[in-house]
Amino acid sequence: MNKIVITNIEIYKAIADEAYQKMIHFIETGRRPKSDGSPGWIITYDPNQNSFKQSMISIVFTGMWLESLIHLLIVKNFGKEKFKEYDFKSYEEKLKLLGCINKNILDRVSRFRKTRKSLVHEKAHFDSGEITMAQREAENAHEMLVAIHRHFSETLR
Repeated sequence: MNKIVITNIEIYKAIADEAYQKMIHFIETGRRPKSDGSPGWIITYDPNQNSFKQSMISIVFTGMWLESLIHLLIVKNFGKEKFKEYDFKSYEEKLKLLGCINKNILDRVSRFRKTRKSLVHEKAHFDSGEITMAQREAENAHEMLVAIHRHFSETLR
């Protein structure tokens, strides 16, 4: 008999998806075509930084979803001891253990891991010399979530 596991994984995914959709809405409603018809947009100043806030929510909850998914799948397929062995390894190593060798997914996960860390654990006094746009990273996170969900859809049933 399978033990029932109580998890918030679907709630994390729903929050990540909803925040991503709100971010897209704020981006689209915060711009308009140039009045002279030339290519490009006029961006409206958003003093509340709504698209940024939603992108951060999407990134954080995508990370929570990914952590939950990986934990559930490793324990289901290999047991708790194997999960403990892999607990502090990278997302990429954990996904490879689970049989995910899709380069596109692994590249997105690597990018997500690095940028999530820098966005969530901001170190204002240590400038990396890079400008990271949270909205672009939320787009990567969303595409990663969709790709991983699709990859493991059979396993999740």
